[in-house]
Amino acid sequence: MCPTRIVPVLVAACVIASSSCNDSTAPNSSQNATVPTPPEQKLATVSGVIHVAFTDMGGIQIVTLDGLTLTLSGTETASLAGLDGAQVEVRGTWDSGELVVSDFLVQRVGGANVLDGVLTMLVDDETGDIGYGISLTRGSLVLLSDPPEALLAHVGQRLWLTDPADGQPLVFGIIGPQTE
Repeated sequence: MCPTRIVPVLVAACVIASSSCNDSTAPNSSQNATVPTPPEQKLATVSGVIHVAFTDMGGIQIVTLDGLTLTLSGTETASLAGLDGAQVEVRGTWDSGELVVSDFLVQRVGGANVLDGVLTMLVDDETGDIGYGISLTRGSLVLLSDPPEALLAHVGQRLWLTDPADGQPLVFGIIGPQTE
């Protein structure tokens, strides 16, 4: 064979050999494919006044402090149904133009600042004395002095109440799905 013919034949043989090695040793491309991850949904925080509007468009809305009306959805909206007119801060994620509420905090009711939390009975282990406080939804424990009997019937429930430090009469309401 002529030397000018040997070089192209050797080059072709090397190309064929290297491509066959790559095919047999490299994992197939479907095994290397990455599965796309869904985009992370960022938590949105919105403050405003709850408006219960039983219409075809939805039931619970929030009117933001700058006048924008947003529709709220999700399981937490059942707890917002009894808070018509209350100022709240809601946190959630956006889905199809609605804010899916993950949690919320009641801030004002009837123009008064309120505490939002679970009414708790406190027992002093040494003396056996019983006291009451509200374990705040986003915070610590606030002790209550001389709470009314009507309030004590709701130990263990989430509620809002006027801040006793404000010097106003104690007013409260239950936070949660409204029952008949």
